[in-house]
Amino acid sequence: MKPIAVLSTTAATESEAAAQVAAQSPGEADDFTVLFCCAHYDLRKLGTALHANGRTRVIAAATSRAIGTDGFLDSGLTGFRLPAGRFKVADAPIEDIRRFGLPDARELVRSLRARLEKGRQSRLPHLFAMLLVDAGPRCEERLIASLGTELGGVPIVGGSAGDTYFNPAGSGGPRILHGKRALRNAAVLTLVACEEPVLALSHHHFSPGRRRFVITEADPEQRLVHEIDGENALAVYSRACRLKNVHRAGSFAPYPFMIRIGDHYFARGMQRIYENGTIEFACAMERGLVVTVAKPADMVVRLREMFANMKTTIGRPELVIGFDCAARTALMEQRGLTRRINTILASNRVVGFATLGEQFNTIHANNSFTCLGIAAPR
Repeated sequence: MKPIAVLSTTAATESEAAAQVAAQSPGEADDFTVLFCCAHYDLRKLGTALHANGRTRVIAAATSRAIGTDGFLDSGLTGFRLPAGRFKVADAPIEDIRRFGLPDARELVRSLRARLEKGRQSRLPHLFAMLLVDAGPRCEERLIASLGTELGGVPIVGGSAGDTYFNPAGSGGPRILHGKRALRNAAVLTLVACEEPVLALSHHHFSPGRRRFVITEADPEQRLVHEIDGENALAVYSRACRLKNVHRAGSFAPYPFMIRIGDHYFARGMQRIYENGTIEFACAMERGLVVTVAKPADMVVRLREMFANMKTTIGRPELVIGFDCAARTALMEQRGLTRRINTILASNRVVGFATLGEQFNTIHANNSFTCLGIAAPR
């Protein structure tokens, strides 16, 4: 049985990186390759070079940091290759995510399902989906809600691609690759059928505080919060976090807001602070939303517990596809935790990237480690 190939290179150029990817994962033309590329690569050049090396079934996302065999990389690329004999994959680009709605999601999901049902591998028992999306248009909430609803219980995980978390720039090169095509304002949805069990999780190391606050003035489309409890947003948030005279978004990384959706709490971290005290968050925040300030626990301990629970549920993972919020990455670096976190990620075969937002079923999250484990064959 052919294993999932894990890929990693720190090659300086696109052509060298493509050659190393091909050398690390010899296989059939129908094998499917997923790459997470640090932002110094030009995805157009990389796509052309991969195609020249026989990697035609490939998707990729651009990121500030990739996650591979040794943990986080700030230069190079990582990825994995699913062997066609064990996995059946159907993928498609979403050309303009700003105009994508529920009817489009219905048509796309039906098309991908129909492709999976053809051929000799149509009865693989387990199914999951993965979404790679450009963070620039800021419409992940609507996108994942539409796709997650249409997938109807099929676990879906994903990440928002972009260069930096705090004060993210809207310019730059394409962030999504589909085959040879480098795309902006786009996404790629992948539907995968496999023999082994899978488990999707959205993990964080926070618990909700007791005090509740209400967003009283906001612009959800721009992800801006102007007032909380009828007062200046930054003033209220600073008091709640017990921080004084702070005007850097990174200072608030340990204390995101939390919102309750069903029985679960999800974190909502900030990306930018404006001079007038308006706060820009990484997810949409609506007027009337009830929030609480998170209480952080031990990030290392909680991550170990998450992987222990995964192993209890599906056994040892052959691969974990991981989407780790770049705000968590920044916090690890601030607190000197990166080496310990890298050890945990590497020992659990995590491959992924530092994201500007994470997708989980129907939810656009942030400040989370959202992942999907694929059980090792028995």
